[in-house]
Amino acid sequence: MTRHIPVRHIAPMRRQRGLSLVELMVSMTLGLLLITALATLYFNTSRARNAFSNSAEQIENGRYALDIMSREVELAGFFGPANVAAGALVSAPDLCATDPASLGFSASPATVPLAVQGFAPGAVAPCLPNLLAGSEILAVRRVSTTPVSAAVVGTPYLQASYCADDMASLVFDASAPAFKLRTKACDSTVPSELRAAVVRIFYLAGCDLCTGAGDGKPTLKMAELFNGGFRVQSVANGIEDMHLSYGVDLDGNGAPDCYVGDPGADHSADCTGAPAYDWSVPLTNWRNVTAVRVQLLARTAVVTSGWTDQRTYDLGRAQASGPFRDGYKRHVYAELARVANIAGSRESQ
Repeated sequence: MTRHIPVRHIAPMRRQRGLSLVELMVSMTLGLLLITALATLYFNTSRARNAFSNSAEQIENGRYALDIMSREVELAGFFGPANVAAGALVSAPDLCATDPASLGFSASPATVPLAVQGFAPGAVAPCLPNLLAGSEILAVRRVSTTPVSAAVVGTPYLQASYCADDMASLVFDASAPAFKLRTKACDSTVPSELRAAVVRIFYLAGCDLCTGAGDGKPTLKMAELFNGGFRVQSVANGIEDMHLSYGVDLDGNGAPDCYVGDPGADHSADCTGAPAYDWSVPLTNWRNVTAVRVQLLARTAVVTSGWTDQRTYDLGRAQASGPFRDGYKRHVYAELARVANIAGSRESQ
């Protein structure tokens, strides 16, 4: 008897299939579209981030420049004890004077320099390197708010007298033996404190880093009297225009009655609030400046793609600036700074 062995039927294995050409092309196209979308998103995000960074830098530079200039104007005219400036004559030193004898101080008669003094574009200023041809200039003069007891060689100091028996109310010199004025105790062994002379000049330069051909960035710079000369440092770059208006106190109460671009000129036809005021003495007009309106035009460091500047900018001049029609974004920053050491003494009278 023959035995039949059952045959197990094995299901045939499913054959593996690859992508067809059409499927491959579709998947590649979708991948390319996705990559293009991501690249476009990255590019737009990067451009927006750069534009935001440029604008933020412009805002920071504009506000910082205003802050620095306003602080200096507020400190202008500080000459130690209030009675020194109150009873003294005023002088207008040369803009780039460095010699102690030429800085505007004198003991007989007691004389101090102008607290603030402006210069129109075109002023001769060898101490201001890279000065832009159209830049206005602001000089601020005072003495240090931090007194010292011993003089440093080469640094000019103001020493004021607190002793009624002293023959002079002030001494201004760069030599230690010259400082003999005394304190209220009138003790010859205890001389009065010394305060270093401070002269700071603000102007616009055509570059921030000016080595070689320069970087071409308009910059607000400050020249500071130091060790017998002027040292220059950048305050903020991107500041391409500056206009200053000076508030003149016509009636002696400390408050500015009229704002003019040049107090040295005759403004009797424009400033009619005090008709009896005499505009014929420029030095007196500058002495009566009790406020300074600072207006700055700041631009971004680099151009913004797709941006065309069609606007005009009012800095307080008779004619607005612009339009520039370039790719730089701009903004006007303005602040009114009070010359507190001049105005304050008048208000208390």
